[in-house]
Amino acid sequence: MKEFIVTTFLVLGMIFVAHNFIDNQTANIVEAMPTEGGELVEPTPEPLCDNFNEVEDFEKPIPVVWTAKMDGCLVSCEGASFTRVPEDEKYPRFAGYYPGGLGPWLYKNVLKISGDWIGVDADHPYTVFDNKCVPVIQINKMEIL
Repeated sequence: MKEFIVTTFLVLGMIFVAHNFIDNQTANIVEAMPTEGGELVEPTPEPLCDNFNEVEDFEKPIPVVWTAKMDGCLVSCEGASFTRVPEDEKYPRFAGYYPGGLGPWLYKNVLKISGDWIGVDADHPYTVFDNKCVPVIQINKMEIL
């Protein structure tokens, strides 16, 4: 019985210490929230890419025909990252999506890509596009040149 009481006391003590720790952490978070005149100020979200001010969904898609090389697959090869040939100064790379998916046989070939440019978006900016938002193309047709 004595062991039971000691064990219970220790468990309750640990719960009390953990509760106080969590309570103090929560209080610190609340104190750290910015306020203006007593009003809570929403923090400014981190930009998704270096050129976040260029993010745009076009009202109407813009038909394009671009020459590019496929760099790699996106979303299990439903799409891919491409580099324009010759490189475009403003947007040297873009994301393209094709309804039937894209295959590895397209890698490193120069392709003529026809499609609809639907906007500039944060499409894999951290993992694929070097922190850049890029044009997003719905591909209608591709030819190996």
